[in-house]
Amino acid sequence: MVERAFQISPEELPEKEVWFAMGYKDSVPEERIRGMVRELICELVPKATLRYIYQVVEAEKLSPRQVRMAGKTFTPEGIICSYLQGMTHALLFIGSAGWEFDRAKEALKAKDDIVADFIADSIGSVLAEMTVARIEQDYVGKETISMPYSPGYCNWDIREQHILFSLFPERPCGIILSESSLMTPEKSVSGFFALGETLQRQPYHCQICKNTKCFKRRNA
Repeated sequence: MVERAFQISPEELPEKEVWFAMGYKDSVPEERIRGMVRELICELVPKATLRYIYQVVEAEKLSPRQVRMAGKTFTPEGIICSYLQGMTHALLFIGSAGWEFDRAKEALKAKDDIVADFIADSIGSVLAEMTVARIEQDYVGKETISMPYSPGYCNWDIREQHILFSLFPERPCGIILSESSLMTPEKSVSGFFALGETLQRQPYHCQICKNTKCFKRRNA
């Protein structure tokens, strides 16, 4: 099991990723918004300590809807399972933008600026996803690795997050998982990468997903 913490500079966080998380997709925000994004990145990112933990376990696809990882059965449903042919192992992960970022974001609320709150929330989403990217960088080259998949997306029941967390130490990366399967700090992520020598890495096919609330969703 690998566990790490790291910090990044404001220059390492791409502004375009924040724009995308805000819903701009391929368009460019007006200058006033771009300026606010830059200012908040400079203010919040130095205060954040990103954390992640991961482990590689044996895994197999049981059916078009189910997989077994580390002896536990998960039901990520058909969209995700369709990408898992050839999986022999899984890299289970949990990551977070951290409590420090959470506290810095909460301090912004005292300014009562709804737009700033929204931008800060989007920055936190990008920081959390950066932990997943760092995990993939750690492991790349060892064998074929899939895209990351997380409970709550592509019809995967978010309650199975409790099964995933049961395979890690208590409060991994300082994260508290509620009975309703919500993580605190809010900007935290969990899930898995499929691994296998014959596995074929495939891009997300968002046009077949019915989750209209996914912030990564792209128009077909």
